[in-house]
Amino acid sequence: MGAVARPVGGGIQADGASGLGLRPTPEAATRREIMGLMDQNASPSVVFKIEMVVGEHTLEGSARVPDGIMRLADLLPILQGFDDAVVGVAADKVTEAGRTISCQAGCGACCRQLVPISRAEAVQLAELVEGMPAERQAAVRERFRSTLAALAEHGLLARLRRPGLLKTLTARRKIGEEYFRLSLPCPFLEEESCSIYPHRPLTCREYLVTSPAENCREPCPDTIEKVPLPVKFSELLYTFGDGFGAQASRWMPLVLALEWAARHACKEPVFPAPQLFGNFLALVSKTVKKAQVQRAAG
Repeated sequence: MGAVARPVGGGIQADGASGLGLRPTPEAATRREIMGLMDQNASPSVVFKIEMVVGEHTLEGSARVPDGIMRLADLLPILQGFDDAVVGVAADKVTEAGRTISCQAGCGACCRQLVPISRAEAVQLAELVEGMPAERQAAVRERFRSTLAALAEHGLLARLRRPGLLKTLTARRKIGEEYFRLSLPCPFLEEESCSIYPHRPLTCREYLVTSPAENCREPCPDTIEKVPLPVKFSELLYTFGDGFGAQASRWMPLVLALEWAARHACKEPVFPAPQLFGNFLALVSKTVKKAQVQRAAG
């Protein structure tokens, strides 16, 4: 079993090489479970004990990570559970302030937006589709094909295949607006609900709004009020393909996931699993601390 993390001043501290925790504060009152075990039967394995403060809430939980090598895509179930907990606390905070989350099943307006995903998520989604029954898999693949054909017809596909050229927020917002105007549903959208909800990308998990649902039909910064998050795991994952978070941001539109994975999935690097998860926790801690410093200064 991995060592249990101990709270210390100034950030994260490992009691040994495998346990990491985020420092709690005295005012943290509400505790919420982060995640359960990734694989209860994994042997040998390393257990991480985690604490993270979000405002007046403390997230705490554990995760069992195989003591072997894995791809980043294999770590996604734990990262998704961690992200859900952080988003859940942020949602609780706005609810406590008297606002209501507008998002609910059957409201699929946001599922027509350009959804950025990491390379690891592309691999995970491609493997999810590969594991579907033949009839459903064929239907999903056809939705991907028809969406790409529509994007090519309107001149967006070539630009989306080179997201590295979209370096500015203005450029990304512009192509996002063009994409949304085409009203192309996500290939996983069925009856206005996500058909892969437990496996949905981090970006989708982090998109919650308190503005009226009808505003999502024509979204713009002036009419959409998003639930603020202390950290976006989706954005961290764009830089985490190297296992450290030191590379340039690399993302792709969800609609390109299958074609990208078909060409590159077999080339995905592997890492020692405990080190990979520990590095991600360190990146989360660094990002949260940086945001706190910026808020204090500004």
